[in-house]
Amino acid sequence: MRQLRYGVAGIKDPKDLRGSVDHLVSHGFAQCEVQFVKEFTLKEAEAKRFGEMARDNGISLSVHAPYFAQLTTREPDRLKLHLGGLHHACKLASAMGATVVVCHPGSHHGRSPEELHEQVNANLADLGPRVSDLGVKLGLETCGKRSQFGALGDIALLVKEHPFTTVVIDYAHIHALSNGQLNTPEAMEALFGYITSQFSFEHFWPLHTHFSDNEFGPQGEIRHVPYGKGSLRISHVVQGASNFDMALTIVSEEKDPGSHVAIQEELKTTQAPMVFPAKREEVRPARDGLYFPHPIRLERKGDAHRFQHGARELRISNKDKIYFPEDDLTKGDLVNYYYNAASMMLPFLRDRPIAMQRVPEGIYGEAFYEKQIPKGAPEWVRNVPVSAEGGSRTIDFVVVDDVTTLVWLAQIGSVEVHAWTSRWPKLDEPDFAVLDLDPHEPIEFEDVRAVGRLVNVVLTGLGLKGFPKTSGGSGLQVFIPLVPGHTYPEVREFCTAVGGMLRLA
Repeated sequence: MRQLRYGVAGIKDPKDLRGSVDHLVSHGFAQCEVQFVKEFTLKEAEAKRFGEMARDNGISLSVHAPYFAQLTTREPDRLKLHLGGLHHACKLASAMGATVVVCHPGSHHGRSPEELHEQVNANLADLGPRVSDLGVKLGLETCGKRSQFGALGDIALLVKEHPFTTVVIDYAHIHALSNGQLNTPEAMEALFGYITSQFSFEHFWPLHTHFSDNEFGPQGEIRHVPYGKGSLRISHVVQGASNFDMALTIVSEEKDPGSHVAIQEELKTTQAPMVFPAKREEVRPARDGLYFPHPIRLERKGDAHRFQHGARELRISNKDKIYFPEDDLTKGDLVNYYYNAASMMLPFLRDRPIAMQRVPEGIYGEAFYEKQIPKGAPEWVRNVPVSAEGGSRTIDFVVVDDVTTLVWLAQIGSVEVHAWTSRWPKLDEPDFAVLDLDPHEPIEFEDVRAVGRLVNVVLTGLGLKGFPKTSGGSGLQVFIPLVPGHTYPEVREFCTAVGGMLRLA
């Protein structure tokens, strides 16, 4: 485990946001889960102000959606209300800069597991387009009663189908449904082993979790109890997670303030890599603006270094070779950058074949593009066969699905990662259209920006949304998300039509 952030559920006083932040800081809580479980206690402007104050003090935020907003709902009127509640919780979370909105999937209501999965899957498909652009994850919390939907395996299947979702682990819930089996470090280690095998890097960096002691019976959890009255121990969580490459967020849900403190004091005895509140100026980088919040752990091995992630091992050579001379940045800095950016890059890269631009001697050395997976690549680097040249040959494209493969790209000097706009195995169905705005003299970047603003006008008129990004040294690309089912010729024709509209603008 690389980092542990501990905090509490609930704002001390929604009418005194400054005092509530000061309370978190004074108690050393680096996480706060804003509770909207019974009602929305903050308006959007208040949520934004609270988020700014929390951020200025190094406190991360999450949100708990209303209890009534469940995903197993099937009655149309209630479903509209429930999905609306989740949508509004996500909007408030986005305003305050929270990363996760926790929700309880819901109850069985006498339905089979297959029916429940189908219902929840459909409701997530309905909600997804409304919240995917808000920059927060919808966290599906593990259930605590046998009458509820949301076992860890169920959530794993849903998260794979819906990229805007993630998993939230409630240790007490799993403890209750396993009849108290999470009572040793070994049991916790087995739990984390399952999590890291079923979910991707972005889901456990950080892994959002809830902790409280509880009483339970044959049907699951009965009630929370003050820490120490039950059989869960926070030290077992830390010991169980210690050998996994993850960041951990732990939110104490017990209402008793003494339990918050008791859990925190026990955490301090474990030597866990805890994060504490800090003023913004206290967490700024020291090295010429270069700052990696989670420095990669590399072990010296002969004349190289070793990166270990789970069962995978990667040799990092020439870590100190200069790759970017003007900024004095090294290959090791590139490795660190990819490692830290993994949670943002992997959701986009997953299942997409890539072309690599490699510069083994740095950006001013020889550069070359490579599509075929290079010889000597580790056996765990995933690749997919793609027919080329009218079917006369096959190219085995690399697909980046995990942090180790991303670090491997840095190891082989791939400073650019060009991903397909479609995903395996449906490579003929792009999920993005791309407008490429490249300047040529005498056109300058300011002209490109002006065209980009016109693109936004056209797309808005069509009811579409585009996402601009820089391209090369002086261009822009506008990515337009697409629903499934379009072909490349159709998308190309669409882009040509948009270009025609721009000429008339």
